Amino acid sequence: MKKLFVTLLAALLVLAMFAPALADEIKIVMIGQQLGNVVFLDAEKGMYQAGEDLGVTVEWQSPLRAEAELQNEIMLNLISRGDVDGIAISCTTGDALLASINAAIDSGIQVVCYDVDSPNSNREFYVGTENYKAGYTSGEYMIKLYEGLEMEEVRVAILAGIPGADDIEARIRGFEDAIADTNIRSVYTFACNDNVDEAIEGVEAYSNANGDDFDAWFMAGGWPYTVDVSAMPNTNAWKLADPNRKIVTVDIFPETTPAFFDEGVLDVAIGQSFYNMGYQCVETLVKLINGETVEAPFDETIGAKFINTGVQIATLEDYKEVIAG
Repeated sequence: MKKLFVTLLAALLVLAMFAPALADEIKIVMIGQQLGNVVFLDAEKGMYQAGEDLGVTVEWQSPLRAEAELQNEIMLNLISRGDVDGIAISCTTGDALLASINAAIDSGIQVVCYDVDSPNSNREFYVGTENYKAGYTSGEYMIKLYEGLEMEEVRVAILAGIPGADDIEARIRGFEDAIADTNIRSVYTFACNDNVDEAIEGVEAYSNANGDDFDAWFMAGGWPYTVDVSAMPNTNAWKLADPNRKIVTVDIFPETTPAFFDEGVLDVAIGQSFYNMGYQCVETLVKLINGETVEAPFDETIGAKFINTGVQIATLEDYKEVIAG
């Protein structure tokens, strides 16, 4: 009898080791790039909703500044805490977070990247926008905007974010590939370090000083469109002074972007779904923590299993319906 009891106890211990975690015992942390960055507000909302729907504990953390060193500190602190089961991180720059991502995985924490990837790390999943395609689509719309205008050359200024960030680099690469072999070429690139004030100041200064020397803006991120339309008087005046001047941006912010369309100072916006990023990161991590299979295709260009959170495309003709829907 005693031998039977010991055998049963051993079997139960083995089962306990491999049993799925109880939902209310799972803790997932999402890390944004910078505290207060409006881009991530919807991701945080999606995270909390998924946590409520799935009955797991979720937590949001972001550094005060968009710096890889500060994100690494957060990662190492989460590893040392010992109570975190899953981490989703939007990397300021992918390679700078590689070591801490790998360290978290080695410690038994499930890690996915979202928004901005760390393609050389051991993360298995990327949740977010197909950034190269978003940039390529932006280039295609830029070409369409200039069809039939018979301009000898179209000169484009580009607004970038953090130098070397994987998402922005992919978008710019896609944009440049789309406009190759056309009369459209980039003549200037300004990096705003993912800072709204720097973005507005840089765009305003260039539009004011070089108004006749370029024809269009490609905003690889929508930092200038997170505020009121009145914040960019120089750029608005530059845009309205000539009907052949165009602006295409990545990112849509439902509270502020429509006003730029209303004023005729924006032509196309390619919107990302940060809410879906937040929700699907939590959903994916819960499945991974419980040992479930996550169905996602491997994307050769990303180098990971890719969970596509989709995009919206708004133009002057349909922005009200697209953004409202």
